[in-house]
Amino acid sequence: MIELELETMIVSIALGIIIVYLTWQIIKMKLTHETKIKNAREDTANRQRAIVKGNISETLAPWSISCVNSVKELRFLGSPIDFIGFKGLDGDGEIDIKFIEVKSGKSRLNMNQRRIRDAIQSKRIEWVEARVSKIEIEEN
Repeated sequence: MIELELETMIVSIALGIIIVYLTWQIIKMKLTHETKIKNAREDTANRQRAIVKGNISETLAPWSISCVNSVKELRFLGSPIDFIGFKGLDGDGEIDIKFIEVKSGKSRLNMNQRRIRDAIQSKRIEWVEARVSKIEIEEN
């Protein structure tokens, strides 16, 4: 009988230890999960701030771009590059054409922007004049 009580106590103690261990693991998992959620929210907020700052920089950029003579010589595209500048367009002389991408902070050119930059640097550029013939619109 004493052996049965001793075995019962040992099993009870072992089960108690297992329950405490599992409870501790669950608490750790919850705390880790909450920390990850908090970090993800902070990261999202930081990214949103960076995007807003970039948008503000892009909006203010025309007044600080010195590779053209005036803001009137800039044309906004937005995508895949921000601006095309026509330096000298306000005058009567030759015009220099500039492809301008505005970046702020740690942002880098995306793949298409790099491809455009490489095409320009390799002088793979041509003038294309497209003419539209008379378009008839039917009225109902």
